[in-house]
Order: sequence, then structure tokens, then C-alpha cells
Amino acid sequence: MTDFIVTAVIAAAVISVVIYKIKKKKSGDLSCGCGCEGCSSSAACDTKRS
Repeated sequence: MTDFIVTAVIAAAVISVVIYKIKKKKSGDLSCGCGCEGCSSSAACDTKRS
């Protein structure tokens, strides 16, 4: 029974993180939160957000 509870808690945490990331991406927020200036991956950024 304890294994089920631990598995359910971990699954709920993973699902909530995935939902949070999807909502953040749809709203147009940057994933790192610091903008693309000086970022080594700035070429991969969506140009309409910068």
C-alpha cells in the first residue's frame, strides 16, 4: 500500500510539472527567465519573443 501512495505522489508531481511547462510555453514565457542576451543558445530561441 505504501508503494502505491509513493508512486501516486511522484506521478502527481511529474504531471503537475508537465502541465506547468505546457502552460508556460503557451503563454510565451522564456524557459530560462533571463532573456536571450549573451545566451549561448540564442540562435535556437524563437525570434518573435525577443
